[in-house]
Amino acid sequence: MERLKHLTPALKIDIYDTTGSFGAGLAYQQDDLSNLVNRPTNLMYLRNRGDFEQWLKIYREKQANAYQPRSVFGKFIEETLKSSLHKHSSIQCYHERVNEMTMQRGRYSLRTVTGERAGYDAVVLATGNAEPTDIYRLTGAQGYVNTPYPTSNLADIRSDGIAVLGNQLSAIDAALAVLDADPDNHVTMLTRSSKIPNYVEHYHPRSLKVLTANNLLQRLQGGSSTLNTVRAMFNEELEVQGIDLNIEELMRDHSQAAGARDALYSVFSSTNLIVPLIWNLLSERERNIFLAKFRGAWRQLRVPIPKENWRRINQHISAARLACRTGLVDVSVTRDRFVARGRDFECSFSYVINATGAGDSMEGTLFKNMAACGMCIPHQYGGIDVHYEDCRVINRHGPSNIFALGAPTTGVFYAVSNIDVLQMQAELIFRNLRTLSI
Repeated sequence: MERLKHLTPALKIDIYDTTGSFGAGLAYQQDDLSNLVNRPTNLMYLRNRGDFEQWLKIYREKQANAYQPRSVFGKFIEETLKSSLHKHSSIQCYHERVNEMTMQRGRYSLRTVTGERAGYDAVVLATGNAEPTDIYRLTGAQGYVNTPYPTSNLADIRSDGIAVLGNQLSAIDAALAVLDADPDNHVTMLTRSSKIPNYVEHYHPRSLKVLTANNLLQRLQGGSSTLNTVRAMFNEELEVQGIDLNIEELMRDHSQAAGARDALYSVFSSTNLIVPLIWNLLSERERNIFLAKFRGAWRQLRVPIPKENWRRINQHISAARLACRTGLVDVSVTRDRFVARGRDFECSFSYVINATGAGDSMEGTLFKNMAACGMCIPHQYGGIDVHYEDCRVINRHGPSNIFALGAPTTGVFYAVSNIDVLQMQAELIFRNLRTLSI
């Protein structure tokens, strides 16, 4: 929207948002202050790099490089977009959920619970993250919570037997919220294989020397073993950057990052726009190998958490209020208790909180209805199929003026949760909409 509003004063933009916190969405809604953004302030932005940092200096007077609460960044987004709504009367916001989309006479119609609005020349699907997938089919069981957000909803939980599925960013938010709620609460984080992520205090993007778009296109196109080439290029980049580590060792044991964590994550943060390109250049065979062998280790290595939350997690572990178990195989319900079974353990819990990360957008009503009528095609790696070059939705009826960004495009772009990729996708969509006769 921030880009579209500059197209023409005559352009009418309707926004459909059901969260009640316009612009912030689920990720940055008003919630517990312990939910920290996992990027330093200087790397968070909305319109231009540095705008959030400047807003903080004026309105919040926070340390520039601190890891801010997610709700603070959400407040920044809300205030910025409300200002745009005030200045541009052609932008309307509807607090309604779109359940269905149809095409009539070359234009799109959207249906909500209140009725139908027709006459749209183009539609942008910016639906955010879906709730975690209920892998163990626990929905409906008393004590089961299928999403940790907002974590303030977890404040009433009281038990010495609370399980949190996952141990990455959302799982850490959930565990800290429950542990803060009552000193007698005890939590066990359950995962199949991963461990607590690394922490990082400060990092700044670096200019990449090896992992550039041109180098990747030259070395990966037409290659028979692109994963090996990617691995070699990452190692070359680390060496050029003066980091005496290699990607194989780091993925086997992510704790080895401790010796050069700031430099390492400075490099990794600079690859945010490179990772989708790499994914796009891999063959289907190579993608399947990566998902089967390396996805978990790569995610655990690449996505760090703020040191403050890492410190708090370890304090709770030392105090025996928090445990982490790997090797989870199954979770079932037996006699009003949840039983978690792993390779070498069996535990009983009164509550289970699903914090395994974003689910598949195709589980949502809108995308199911769109797929049923051929307006989108499910992607084998999640979300829907889109063109990599312009984020245009691919359907069974030919070219369309439907675009998507973020979570629905995960199958095509792989890494879509960081702000750099979202900004890149928004710019691609804006450029294409600017060329349309609308």
